[in-house]
Amino acid sequence: MRWSIGSAGALVVLIAPWTAWAQDARELDVRSVEEAHRESSATRRTLASAVLVTGASSVVGGAALMIPDGEDLAFRFAGINTAIFGAVNTVVALIALRGIGQEECEWESDSARAGRRTADGLARARVHASLDERREATSHAINLGLGAGYFGIGAAAILTSRLGVDHPNRWLGSGVAIASQALFLVAIDYVGLRRAARFHRFFLEGLVPTIGALPSGSELHLTFRGSF
Repeated sequence: MRWSIGSAGALVVLIAPWTAWAQDARELDVRSVEEAHRESSATRRTLASAVLVTGASSVVGGAALMIPDGEDLAFRFAGINTAIFGAVNTVVALIALRGIGQEECEWESDSARAGRRTADGLARARVHASLDERREATSHAINLGLGAGYFGIGAAAILTSRLGVDHPNRWLGSGVAIASQALFLVAIDYVGLRRAARFHRFFLEGLVPTIGALPSGSELHLTFRGSF
């Protein structure tokens, strides 16, 4: 009996430091995940704000360019294209900022913060964040392709203006306006794509996929578990 009591006491002494270490390690992991999510949100907000400011400025600048009627209406055509891009970018940026705000509110809520302090809750948070970053990266990739296409259209219009077409200045003004707007969008989406891809890789770290087949009619459930 003395041996049993002594062994149990020794076991408790050995387990207690291990439990404390595991809790500290998990808390560090939670903090790193939360910090990465805040950094990701800050990056998204910065990019969306840049699009918003540039979009609003393009609307104002485009409207101003529509006033002059010289150069065969070249400035007016440039202003129309600039204002159209600006209006679209302004709307897209406002929608993006609204979505970013909603995600931040949900992520920073007391219930979400408490949930991430458990092993399963942290794993779910990683999965949620990684899927969100994948959607963000996909969106930027699509927009990057569209931006490259817009730039090609602008470059083609500039080239066409040098090929003896009617109203070459109109072609040139439209081409310069479209190409300059496209270059800005390409830069924004390139940065956004690279950052989203980096955060996606980070949130996947520490996740070990385990497949559990749970027959429920014709459904197959896949689960993710975190390793610490």
